[in-house]
Amino acid sequence: MALPERIGKYEVRGLLGQGAMGVVYKAFDPVIQRPVAIKTLHRSQLGDAAAVEDIAARFRNEAQAVGRIAHPGVVAIYEFGQERDFSFIAMEYVEGRSLDHVLHGTPHLPEPQVLNIMDQLLAALEAAHGQRVWHRDIKPANLLIGTSGVVKLSDFGIARIENQGLTRAVALIGTPGYMAPEQYMGEAIDQRTDLFATGVLLYRLLTGKAAFSGTHEQVMFKILHEQPPAASQLIHEQQLDRKLAYDGLLQRAMAKRPDERFASAAEFRAALTALFGGDEATAIVPAAEWRRSVEAAAAREAAAHTGASSVGNASYWDSQALSRIERSLASHVGPMAKVMVRDAARHCPDLSSLAQELALHIDAPAKRAQFISAVTGGSQARPTTLSPASPTRLLDPAQGEPLSEELRQRAVQHLSRQLGPIAKVVVKRAAEQARGIEDFVQRVQAAAPEVDAQALNRVLRAND
Repeated sequence: MALPERIGKYEVRGLLGQGAMGVVYKAFDPVIQRPVAIKTLHRSQLGDAAAVEDIAARFRNEAQAVGRIAHPGVVAIYEFGQERDFSFIAMEYVEGRSLDHVLHGTPHLPEPQVLNIMDQLLAALEAAHGQRVWHRDIKPANLLIGTSGVVKLSDFGIARIENQGLTRAVALIGTPGYMAPEQYMGEAIDQRTDLFATGVLLYRLLTGKAAFSGTHEQVMFKILHEQPPAASQLIHEQQLDRKLAYDGLLQRAMAKRPDERFASAAEFRAALTALFGGDEATAIVPAAEWRRSVEAAAAREAAAHTGASSVGNASYWDSQALSRIERSLASHVGPMAKVMVRDAARHCPDLSSLAQELALHIDAPAKRAQFISAVTGGSQARPTTLSPASPTRLLDPAQGEPLSEELRQRAVQHLSRQLGPIAKVVVKRAAEQARGIEDFVQRVQAAAPEVDAQALNRVLRAND
């Protein structure tokens, strides 16, 4: 793609990245004489007016949130501006790679580096939370690792500033696998939401494995109802007593209930430091170690660019095709589109199947069909009564026939009032093995004891 010569007063020098809603450039500030990163938001690529308003609000929100925080562990924002048909944020340029890229090059970082990363992250969160800003999207991709070992927290695009809401409420916002239970349930969030995600991140750094894995629905169910395997079972390098020391800390950090977690980033940081006699969590890691980790990530990226696309299913997809699909999906689901598209592309062999799977994330039938038509060019669109490729069927022994799709949707609608977005997952899992309404209701209540079984039974039998 052709680079613009300037954005505002900044001279564009290169391309840093491209996503569903805009482009990030490396640029130079001729007045202050320093490199900067320019994050742009292209309004023309966001779809309908409501999507433009919502996502543009998140873009402004990032500038406002970071503007309240002055901490060396948070990527600084210098300016928010408008340029023709797009908005932009000029921010601090970090010479390094994201932790996500680093982990691709070095899957198992040495323990001192892990502890150092956590110490810097928690210090940054302490500063953000002190300004009543909740990040809401702590994950490896949003931590930048400099070649000197400086860790910077970035991307406050979906941050929540206390007592200052966005223009539109979105129930599910964040990254699957790192979202706290209250985010999935659409409940109130605070600093403990970030601490849950920080615990998930620590688990990943220590074990090399995700705490919660599977499809989006499976991940949601696990976060709400299941505990991950103890980290001590997966850590290989440390001695037994060292491994066990992490279990209690992680259990508290990833507690389902916010009031059972650490109350603050400072408390989490102090607990991590106390585990190792007060000094190992802030151990100095030689700059050469950080440089090797960052360079390993850079080498892997370079190798990926010389061959097939490193994004999605390399045999079928290139980054431009996926970016186009991301932009279309983002107009319906917001910033989570990028994660959804990348995950689906790993196993969908063609455009039609990819569009069908992604459309399942869109609630309104008419908008599902609209999305499929936009992605496939209209030739692969299905009727608005889109259902999964392998639909769940509830068998009622009394009738010997599957219950209707309408009945299953009725259950979701009823349970959503009590369970929020998790209702779809509970219904789906219960339906996989249930035989008949009574069995289904029992399985639902086993997964969610707070459900009123009699009320659900009445709803399902309303037309009997």
